[in-house]
This record gives sequence, C-alpha cells and structure tokens, in this order.
Amino acid sequence: MLFNKGLPLYYFVGPCFFLYLRGALNQKFAHFKKKHLLHFLIAIPAFISITPYNLLDIGQQQAVVNRVALDLHYTFSGEKYIVEPWHWFTFPLSGLIYSVLQLRLTYVVSKQKRKISIIRWSYLFSGLLALIFTGMLLLNLAILQNANSAYFMLHKSPLILALSITLLLLSLTFFLNPELIFGFSIKSVELSEPTPAKSVQHEINLTEKRKNKPVDEKLIEQVEAHLIGNQAFKQMGLTMSGLASQMQVPNHKLSELFNNYYESNFNTYINNLRIQYIKQRLDEGDWKQFKLEAIALEAGFSSRNTFFVAFKKVMDKSPSAYLSELKGI
Repeated sequence: MLFNKGLPLYYFVGPCFFLYLRGALNQKFAHFKKKHLLHFLIAIPAFISITPYNLLDIGQQQAVVNRVALDLHYTFSGEKYIVEPWHWFTFPLSGLIYSVLQLRLTYVVSKQKRKISIIRWSYLFSGLLALIFTGMLLLNLAILQNANSAYFMLHKSPLILALSITLLLLSLTFFLNPELIFGFSIKSVELSEPTPAKSVQHEINLTEKRKNKPVDEKLIEQVEAHLIGNQAFKQMGLTMSGLASQMQVPNHKLSELFNNYYESNFNTYINNLRIQYIKQRLDEGDWKQFKLEAIALEAGFSSRNTFFVAFKKVMDKSPSAYLSELKGI
C-alpha cells in the first residue's frame, strides 16, 4: 500500500525537478525561497486522500492490504481507505505539465546563447521526463479502464519495459553533465589544457576581460577572502565540493564562477595561488632556511611531482632554475 503512504511524495517529483533545473540554468534561482512552496500545494489533496487509511491502526491497515491482494477490484471500489482512482492520472499529468514547463524554460534560455552543454542536457533530461510521465499516464488510464488486465499490464506489458529503459536513460543523463551534481566538469578537469599566467600584463588583461562579464561580486569577495585572506588554498586535497561546503554555497555556483569569471578550472586556480605563495616565500629568502619541498608541502601540494609540474606551468621554468636565478648562479 505504498500508494496510500507515499502519494504526496509523487506529486513533489514534478516541482522538485522543475525548481532544480531552473536553478541550474539560471543561478539567481539557485536558492530555495518561501514562495517556491506554492509549487507543492498540489500535494494537499493527496494528503487528504491518504488520511483515512493512515488513521487506522496497524491491524486495520494490514486488513486493507490483504483485501487488495485478494481482490484487485477493491482497489477501484471507491472505499474511503483507498485513495481515489483519479490520483492515478493526476499525478503523472502534473509531472508531465512540469516537464513541458522545463522544456519551455530551456528553450527561453537557449535563445540567450549561453550554457550550450547544459541546454543540451536540459532538453534531453526534460524530454525523458516527459516520456516517463506520458507512459505512466497511459498505463494508469489503461488499468483504470480494464482492471482485469492490471496484473498483465504491470508485469508483462511492453510499456513497463519501455518505462524502465527510459528511467535508466534518465539516470545516465547526469553522467553527461556531472557539474550539476558535483560542481565540476570532467572535460574541464581532465581534458582541457589551461593556459598559465606568464606575466603581470597577462593578468591585467585578463582582469579587464572579466570585468565585462556579469558576475556575482559578493560571491567573488567571499571566495577570495576565504581562499586568499584565510589562506584556505594551503589545505592539502582541497576540492571544489570541499570549498562549497566550507562556504555553504552551491557547487554549481562555484563552478560557474571559476569557468566564467576566473576562466580556469578549480585545480588550476588553486595551484596558481600556491605557486604565487611559494614564489613570495622564495623571493623573501626562505629557501635559505627551508627545503623547497617543505615550502611546497606547506603551500598545499601533496607531492613533489605535482608541485614541479604546476610551478613550470605558472612560471614557465622549473623550480631549480628559478632558485638558480635567485642565488645569482
């Protein structure tokens, strides 16, 4: 009798996916607000419908379940302890409506010619949701019209197989755009070859370029105050998810900030801060008191090789060559 217990949750599916996708497409909607609760008022009739059954004691509830198991027609009898049959099609219908709204929202965002990869994912995700809710609606309507065939429809109908495959595809869509969950892009972390900052002039030009893009200035201040002011970049093994947790901000907002404002993936940005910190230490003469590896370890690098590779990318020379210049060799 899961339908008699979890019915209101089914009505939450459509609004939850819609609000989630809207926040992913536009960061100004990423935070949940009180007015968003209006989307969940659709579940109120469901709460009312399951109340009589849930007010029964355990024994009486089991008796209702046993009767449904023995007589499937009892499920459609209109008995007050059974949720009204119209829920069978109003739930998937509500989900279908929200899926259509998602497609429309994706279309509007696509006209702004931004976030192309997310837009493609959104079309695919929303389209699969629409197929699933349409299939559920057709299946439930068919069962309501012919209760005698309900067992066959629920166990052997090709429509059930099609719905199962579509659900599997829906789950796989998240692998196509993991930044919506984890806050990073596989392509940007593993496949891209970031351009290192080679000069102060390059940084100035990059800063001017960033100013022309709309950004969340408050978030930039928070990130730089935490990473630079508090020297959080020195934390070994720091990840974007870890930073998001520390700052209590959504992963995808940090991902957009690094991709659009800093024009760099998270690891590259953090390594640049670490190298600048190490350079400052070396310029101040700390190399006379500490080994280079010890300074790199304090800066947050977990291995000698990672440090050497990052240093050469940023400084365009190896650490040993830079030290030789400082020593005047």
